[in-house]
Amino acid sequence: MSASRIHQDLSFDEIARVITHIYGINAKVYATKLLKGGLFNTTYLVKTNADEAGIILRAAPTNQAVLLDFEKSMMSAEPWFYKRLHEADVPAPVVLHHDNSRKIIPREYILFRYLPSVSMNHPTVPNQVKGGLYRQLGAIIARLHSIQHDEFGWMRPTGEMDMYPTWSSFLQRFANEISEKAARERLFYPEELARFQRVFAAPKVFEQINIGRMVHADLWEGNVLVREKRGRWEIAALIDVDKAVFGDPMFEFAFPTVVNSDFLVGYGAQLESSSDTRYRRKAYQLLYHFMYTYIWHAQFADDARSLAENRSGLELLASFETF
Repeated sequence: MSASRIHQDLSFDEIARVITHIYGINAKVYATKLLKGGLFNTTYLVKTNADEAGIILRAAPTNQAVLLDFEKSMMSAEPWFYKRLHEADVPAPVVLHHDNSRKIIPREYILFRYLPSVSMNHPTVPNQVKGGLYRQLGAIIARLHSIQHDEFGWMRPTGEMDMYPTWSSFLQRFANEISEKAARERLFYPEELARFQRVFAAPKVFEQINIGRMVHADLWEGNVLVREKRGRWEIAALIDVDKAVFGDPMFEFAFPTVVNSDFLVGYGAQLESSSDTRYRRKAYQLLYHFMYTYIWHAQFADDARSLAENRSGLELLASFETF
């Protein structure tokens, strides 16, 4: 059972203060609805007289001490990332406002224009339209992966995170951070963390990636909004781009939950299968297992899920000795 250490609801007064700060003293909040699904941010649909369709208000987590470094500044990068997506013809939400001053409410927050839609895994989406949606999604992700940067890592327009000259140096830095935080919580033995870090000390494999391409890094049906429009189902927006990183497109497919034959038709290419690519994808899976061992324990107090990630990570780590 999860008991989040980072999620905290907003009061009606806090939501009203945000709306009047942006839209003026005549703006009134008629209704608020806490949206389910996300564990990290706190998200509301807000009905006001300032916007008939509604506004999405998301507040960043509390208890920054247990966050990973990149998580502390994810929200501040969202306007930049969504601007890049719009420029690349990737359907994405429209950012209305972002505030990290903590003067209006004691939280960083961001507002989006509400987009009538449902997630791709919603039960109202007919199974027979999924193939077409996956082909659309493949084409959209191909466009997302075409967005490039001359450095690697988490782009932060205001400089909260360093970027790196190579993909290898970024991965080593991130693996070191995960190891330090996991060691502090005593989630692995020291020799296990040392072996974990050695996986990412193989620069020849990772330095084959010489162009930083945008990777969504949280791609699953729940982060794809769809709608029926004039009798045809279409993708309305790709959401939760806050984990995006510039690096290896195969990082997107560490756990290829959206990859099927229809997706690949839209994507326009098969996934690489060379031995070096297989090594990298396994390494990315390992990174996620060790990262979520920490996250489930430190951020959500869910030691059952943390233990499951721990066991999967150690099992995968053992396979690198014979890879």
